[in-house]
Amino acid sequence: MSITASTFSQSNSKIQKKVLLVVSSYGKDDGLTRPGFEFEEFVDAYNIFTQNKVRVTVASPKGGSVIADKFDATKEKNKAFLTNENTASLLKQTVATSQINPSNFQAIYVIGGKGAMFDIPYDPSLHDIILNIYNRKGTVLAAVCHGASAFVNVKQQNKYILDKVNITGFSNEEEHIFKSKWLNEFPFLLEDALNAKGAIYQKSSFMLENVVISGKFITGQNPASTKASAEAVVNALGVKPMRKDTGKQEETLAFIKKFVNGQFYLNAVNNERKADQYDYKLIATYGFILLQNANENNDKLEKGMELITFAKPYFFNENFQLLVAKSQIKIGYLKQAKQTLEELIEKDFLKKEALALLNGITKS
Repeated sequence: MSITASTFSQSNSKIQKKVLLVVSSYGKDDGLTRPGFEFEEFVDAYNIFTQNKVRVTVASPKGGSVIADKFDATKEKNKAFLTNENTASLLKQTVATSQINPSNFQAIYVIGGKGAMFDIPYDPSLHDIILNIYNRKGTVLAAVCHGASAFVNVKQQNKYILDKVNITGFSNEEEHIFKSKWLNEFPFLLEDALNAKGAIYQKSSFMLENVVISGKFITGQNPASTKASAEAVVNALGVKPMRKDTGKQEETLAFIKKFVNGQFYLNAVNNERKADQYDYKLIATYGFILLQNANENNDKLEKGMELITFAKPYFFNENFQLLVAKSQIKIGYLKQAKQTLEELIEKDFLKKEALALLNGITKS
C-alpha cells in the first residue's frame, strides 16, 4: 500500500466515515492569472473533519498540484497547515476526480473560491461522483461559498437535483460588494444559477455565517460559514462534533450578525463592551460597507452608523466618520451630523470636506 501524507496524518485513528474534499484546479500564479480556490476555507474544513476523526481525500478536476488565491501564510492556522509535513503536500498531490471511486465516500464537500466558477460546474467526473452520493442512503452533499456551483448542472432523469432544495452560496450582494476582477468573466452568478435550477436560495447579510440544511444538502454561504457547515457535515455523518474554540474574529462576526438581525440594540450593550472584547476595526468596517451599499435603505443606514459609532472608542477612522456624517445628513439627523463634522474639524481630519458639509447644513 502506498503511504501518502493524507494517509499518514490520519492513520493513528480508527476512521470509518470518509469525505471527499474537492477544490478547483483552475488557479494560476496565486490567483493573478486565473482565480483559484479559497485556502482558508480548505484549511478550516480539513481541520474540522480530521479533528473529528473523519478521513479526508483531497480531489480536484485535473488532479495533481492546485493553486489557491493569494492568502496570508503567516496566519496561525495557515502556517500550521503549511509547516506540517503531514499536510503540506496534500495540495500538491490531489486525486483527479476521474480517478475517484465515489462508493468509498459518505460525503462530498466542495470548497469555494472564484476559480470554482470556471471548472467545478463543468467536470463530468465530479457530476458522476455527486450523483452516486446523491443516490445512496446516509450520504451528504456539501459545499461552501462558490463551491455550490458544483451542483448547478447535475441532473438525474432530465431533472436538476437542486429542484426544490433549500440552498445557499455566495450571494449576488456579496459579488457586487467585493467586486472581484473576475466577476465579468463568470459564466453565471451563483445565486441566479441556483434559483434557475429550481433551488430555493436563502441568504444572510454579506459575509455573515449562514448554513442551510435541506435533505442531503448542507451548504454554507461564504468563508465565514465554513466551520459551521463542516461541523454540520460531521454531525450528519453520525459523529458528534468536537466543540471548537472560537477566536475574536468569529465572536465579532457572531456579534454583528445578532445585531444586524435585530436580536439586540447596540445602545443596550454600550456600557458592557471592553477594549479587548471584539475586533472593533472589523465592526467599524462592516458598518462602513453597509453605508456604502445602503442606497436609500434607511435600516442599513441606521445599522451602519450604529456599528461605526459603537466601535469608535477603540477604532477611529476619519473616512468612516465622514461617511457617517453624510449618512446622517441623508437620513435627516442634522444635529448629529453637525457634531460628527465638528469633531473631524477639531481633529484636523478631512477638514476641507467636513467644512463643506457643515456649511451646507448651516445654510439649510
